[in-house]
Amino acid sequence: MKKYILKTLSIAAVLFMVSCEDATEVVQEGELNEEVAFQTVADLQSGLNGAYAAYGPDFGGNGAGDAIYTNAILSDNIKAGQASNGQGAQDYSYFVDFGGGSPASAIWANRYATINRVNRVLRAMGNLTFTVPSEITEVNHIKGQLLALRALAHLDLFEYFTVDYQDSDALAVINVDFVPLTSDAFERNTVAETVAFINADLEEANSLIDPSNTTVSTPIYINNDVIKALQIKLAIDTGDFGNDVLTKANELLAAYPLANQAQYAAMFFDGDITEVIFKLARVNGDNGVGGLFYFNQVMPSDGFLEMSNQLLNELSELPNDIRRNVNLAPASTVVGLNDPANELLINKYPGGSGGLQVNDIKLIRSSEIQLIKAEIQARNGALGDAAQTVQDLRDMRTGAASPSTPYATLDEALVDILDERRKEFCFEGKRFLDLKRIGPDVGLGVSRLPVDCGSFNAPCNLAVNDFRFTLAIPQNELDGNNAISQNPGY
Repeated sequence: MKKYILKTLSIAAVLFMVSCEDATEVVQEGELNEEVAFQTVADLQSGLNGAYAAYGPDFGGNGAGDAIYTNAILSDNIKAGQASNGQGAQDYSYFVDFGGGSPASAIWANRYATINRVNRVLRAMGNLTFTVPSEITEVNHIKGQLLALRALAHLDLFEYFTVDYQDSDALAVINVDFVPLTSDAFERNTVAETVAFINADLEEANSLIDPSNTTVSTPIYINNDVIKALQIKLAIDTGDFGNDVLTKANELLAAYPLANQAQYAAMFFDGDITEVIFKLARVNGDNGVGGLFYFNQVMPSDGFLEMSNQLLNELSELPNDIRRNVNLAPASTVVGLNDPANELLINKYPGGSGGLQVNDIKLIRSSEIQLIKAEIQARNGALGDAAQTVQDLRDMRTGAASPSTPYATLDEALVDILDERRKEFCFEGKRFLDLKRIGPDVGLGVSRLPVDCGSFNAPCNLAVNDFRFTLAIPQNELDGNNAISQNPGY
């Protein structure tokens, strides 16, 4: 346990599936419990792999899903596709739903299921003793990854379910560093407690990671650089734009250069990792992220969700911007500007060696750090430097150098950075959260073109101060935990 008091929860749906305590507490002969399952370093590594596999921002399909789906359907990057049978219409229309299958339920259940797996391995690890120095180092390396993965899951929950990231006394999420009981029921921790909890996990993880371990050279495993990126992301959430955060960003950018046009295109076919800091490995048989948008594959008349005309317009602003070709499938039909007949097929996940619709999920890239750097510079008054940092990214995407135009005001800088983040990370699970975090500073909520929202007969706007920018505590949790508070407005 951490030195400060942590509260626990029921996490009803998760515990129903994975708790080792059933109603009768019967232990069957030959049952594979933790004491049997985890006895060696190899067993702990298998447990870690299982925790990685549980984490699924790409999970879902056919009108429901986790973070990638949520950020697409709740923002302005999507319209109904020609194959639509109404998939996602309720979410797109902002009809409040926090029951099973809703974005709130998907994200809450998945992150706490991931946390539960992590904590079970950590609990088993605490009951084992290793004396060989090499084994101790390996176990610590595994523990470091587990702690960082737990921090990542809590960070996701913090971003989706916390109203105000900078209100220390406000409610955030429930911090869990143990395996809870089905009888537990407690209130959410405060923002200050959750931020301290995540930071403590990241700091301990950073001290345990072995830089000489072979896994640190591949981006499918957490290393010190991934931890540094998570520290940066938490810092800007909480309003920390200090020199220490900027230094960490510069260190990552020195280690992970921005991809050129060819490398950028290859990255989404899983053929290049130049700027990939951390990604989730997906192989044949795994969840196909393309299934969030298509019934079968990227082809005409098969997409039930398509790129919005508004996003296409932004991707078409700069000549030779590789992001247009990466995100818009060649089989698309563009009849004309904002034409309702445009069939704009999403090509971000064309499939790779894992098969149709199956691609690795690029969770953290150096381009995100580049734009965070620009935001830090802008918020600290270095508007010219911020403009150049954004221009450096644009130059890599267009393949040609162009002079930057300094921002006149902070608002101008933030709007431009928000637009650049939209183009860079569309369909990667960031847009809705970007509008939630940066939008209030510049008065921007969701604002869709009539041709796009009309495809669903849905509202075109979500006001910047709308309560729905923070997801609801899901119904399953409310049913199983009578001590937890719902977010305002629901």
